Amino acid sequence: MEVLLFTHSQDIDGMGCAILARKAFGKFTFVPTKTFDITKNVKEYIDNRKIYSYDKIYVTDLCIKEPVLKLIDQDEFLREHLIVLDHHKTEIEEGNDQYSFVNIIVEKDGKKESGTSLFYEYLLQNHDLQKTNVLDEFVEWTRQYDVYDWKAIHNQKARYLHILFENLGYEKYLELMNDKVDHLDSIIYTDYELSVINQYLENLSVTASCLLDKMKVVELGINNEKYRVGYVRCEYKYRNDINEFVIKDNRYNIDCVGMIMSDIDTVSYRAVKDIDVSIIGKYFGGKGHKGASSNPQSNPKFQELVMKK
Repeated sequence: MEVLLFTHSQDIDGMGCAILARKAFGKFTFVPTKTFDITKNVKEYIDNRKIYSYDKIYVTDLCIKEPVLKLIDQDEFLREHLIVLDHHKTEIEEGNDQYSFVNIIVEKDGKKESGTSLFYEYLLQNHDLQKTNVLDEFVEWTRQYDVYDWKAIHNQKARYLHILFENLGYEKYLELMNDKVDHLDSIIYTDYELSVINQYLENLSVTASCLLDKMKVVELGINNEKYRVGYVRCEYKYRNDINEFVIKDNRYNIDCVGMIMSDIDTVSYRAVKDIDVSIIGKYFGGKGHKGASSNPQSNPKFQELVMKK
């Protein structure tokens, strides 16, 4: 069986899907994809007809956009062999879940879903993968971190997955976690891994303090609501951490922090107050959840309203 996986390459949720695919299928073709590249990447595989050589095609933790969705729906082979498993509510708001092959599930039975949790359930239901304790743990920790449930229960072990990913990069992270799910009954961090984690946390504290001093506040009017966004420039790896420092020291009385990434063409938003930051990400041509969203830096409206101020 030939398997093709398009999944998010920029966080542990997308990488969790790649780890599950290897456990389920062994050999598979992996297309690591940035947040706003999924439609382009899938279209490229359709145009060069490589996609037609695969028995199963998965798109996880991301959703294809129009007009490629309609193109797939009109192609009998693609409609039957391709499946999208995503959890971003903005995709539902855009109407991208109207097709039979698109499954966007934000929450189920009162529990927030992630790309990894949705793919795990799908693989189990289709008997492609056997349930194990270490996979249960890995999937749940990945889910907790991706949807911020880890904070409510103070599960730092889930956060450690993210820190290792950001320090190692996705290729070495895959090697590390593949080894753990292959050989351990539960996820255990080595002394070396803990030292890497502690160093990251020390560096983060210094970096966050400097960023707060340089924050630029922009007021945005969206749908008759006003939002105070504190913009900072930082590395992508800190996108889930800076807002925690702002919550403790909200000296500018902002509603959310907008992180203009210095290493990729993305702006990431994280809530500081109880607002829906997906509204801001979507306003600038992006996507996301209530507590976390993003948009391309190249979006013309973002350039006009934020970068030129």
